[in-house]
Amino acid sequence: MDQSNSTQFFAKIRVQIRRYIGVMQRVWWLLPLTVSIGMLISAIVVLQLPAAYQSSAEMAVPGTLMFPDSATSGGYNEDRTDNFNGTQKALMMGSQVQTSAAQLVETLHPELRHTDADLAVIIRPNTEIFELSATSPNPAYSQAFLDAVMQQYLTLKKGELRAQADTTTEAINDQLKRLQTEIDADDAAMDEFAKHNDVSLLEKQGTDAGSYLSQLNQQLDQLQTEYNLLGMEDVDQALDQAAQTAALPSANGTNAAPAALQADTALTNFGPIADYQKARQDLAAEQAQLADMSTRLKPKHPKIVQLNDQIKGTEALIVTLKQQSNEALKTHRAGIGTQIKNLQAMIEQQRARALTLSAPLAEYNHLKAQADRAHTEYNGLLTNRGSLNITSNVAPNSLIITEPASLAISVKPGIFKIVGLGILGGLMVGLIAIFILDKMDDRIASLIELQSLFPEPVLGQIPKETLASEGALLKPGDERQAFIEAFRTLRSSLIFLPIEGERPKTFVITSALPDEGKTTVSSNLAVTLAFSGAKVLLIDADMRSGKVSHLFGAQGAVGLSNVLTKKLPWKEAVSATWIDNLYLMPCGPAVQNTAEHLLGKVTDQFIRDVYDEFDYVLFDSPPVIILDDTLSLSPKIDATLFVLRFDQSSTRASRRALELLHGRQANVIGLVVNGVAISESEYNYNYSYRQYGTKYQELKA
Repeated sequence: MDQSNSTQFFAKIRVQIRRYIGVMQRVWWLLPLTVSIGMLISAIVVLQLPAAYQSSAEMAVPGTLMFPDSATSGGYNEDRTDNFNGTQKALMMGSQVQTSAAQLVETLHPELRHTDADLAVIIRPNTEIFELSATSPNPAYSQAFLDAVMQQYLTLKKGELRAQADTTTEAINDQLKRLQTEIDADDAAMDEFAKHNDVSLLEKQGTDAGSYLSQLNQQLDQLQTEYNLLGMEDVDQALDQAAQTAALPSANGTNAAPAALQADTALTNFGPIADYQKARQDLAAEQAQLADMSTRLKPKHPKIVQLNDQIKGTEALIVTLKQQSNEALKTHRAGIGTQIKNLQAMIEQQRARALTLSAPLAEYNHLKAQADRAHTEYNGLLTNRGSLNITSNVAPNSLIITEPASLAISVKPGIFKIVGLGILGGLMVGLIAIFILDKMDDRIASLIELQSLFPEPVLGQIPKETLASEGALLKPGDERQAFIEAFRTLRSSLIFLPIEGERPKTFVITSALPDEGKTTVSSNLAVTLAFSGAKVLLIDADMRSGKVSHLFGAQGAVGLSNVLTKKLPWKEAVSATWIDNLYLMPCGPAVQNTAEHLLGKVTDQFIRDVYDEFDYVLFDSPPVIILDDTLSLSPKIDATLFVLRFDQSSTRASRRALELLHGRQANVIGLVVNGVAISESEYNYNYSYRQYGTKYQELKA
């Protein structure tokens, strides 16, 4: 559905709603009447109902039911799903409970005659409280039956609990038998294992093997760290790397990891490397001493010369020791590599031995854990079986009758339903009547209806203006902006008619029936044409009512009837009005057979005379359906304007009037609609003329 179709669709709905509102405004009393009749009928039905008596009670049905002989943690928990309350309600209202209750009443109260009782159960929102009521023709029977229903429900629940406890006990016994068999098998397996293995010795050997394997791994870590440090080709790099490794923080927060610290110590204490490191320290001390003495002594001083010679000797020694240290590093690293290989072989042997010892110990631990689990489960089932030693009665804090059955009171069952149906039925009948009245009412309510029913174009839409009372004339400076703009639009539609050839100068303004606004349209159209500077003659051709003459204050004056009966020249029947360029010919005295006069040659000549004298000539003629005058006059006139009024003009009458005009060869050029609501979007009056006029005046100021 495109936008235009969607807009039209919603416009039709809005128009139809307005039609219904209009019908309800006219027959507002219809809905109250039908609803009142519905209520009266329902009241009569209620009065005819037989007497009934209702007893009420309350019962608490919690989801957790505790038993008096249960263990501390024992008890029976019903599944509190969303369907729990509904299930309990169904049990209370079930045939088993009600049949048993009726039998119990017959046993305990043989004096009460059995009657049919209606049971109702309501669950109080957000609680575990059930409100029960029983209704029957006998007040005593209602109370006794309700008490019996609650007792039988309690009995039913106790039976369910007893049956479930028995079933649970039987299942526990089956589980105990199975577990006893498993326990016996586990104990036998452990005894068999103990015959062939010393468990204590296995545990000690497993512990010793694990400790020795841990020591070997620590030694391997130390050797591997030292081996990595000795991997440097230059002794200086090895010493620097060792120092950095030893300075790294360990996991426990000390200065260095133990393996790295030991490797650093072994490296610095190793033969030539220790001498090399000491020579470097001596060189640093001599250079520091030289720097200190140079601040006090000259370069040629004997002490300075002697110290320089000593430094040169130390540097030569360092070169020699460095070469020896590099060779020693290679040799020592190869030896450590051999130790690592031997230690790795020992670790593999020890790991295999530990695995050999751990296999039987793991088997023993598995057997022991399996036996412990079976014993724990067995003891738990014994405890649960003891907690299920229930009695036949549920404890008072479980199912509780919070309020016993009350004395029965007189009620009318279904009264609210009956009254509600009566009100609803009356409302439906009233709405159907409104729908039928709307379908029978053929009055035109909107432009959409008008366009769907009449093919003629709409030339003007006259708004429903509060100041525009019937026949009120426009005047210069008129404040009724919407009203005057509507007539200006109608004037433009006539001036710029999309036709070829000579444009019409003479117009007949008519309608199907009286009071549809034709006089208002013809008079104000004439005024609007005169405002434009055109010379306009307005003729009151409705010689029986003379509304135009009355509007201009010319009733009783000579006019059209005098001209048609040849008693007066037409120019003497025309008079100027207080509006410039607008002239009026009143209807004149009443005459018989006006239609025959309009068909005569005098009328033809009169029309030719005024045609040349005026720019526009407007005839306000009688309604088409009432008189034949318009049908006699309109074929002689250039164009006919047909006036309708929304919410008043009949579709059938208007269609018939137009058919008559077309049948007489009248040139009906379009329709003019009265009573248009300014606020309706389909009437093209979205914007308030008064607001626009106010803004225009403000701009001028």
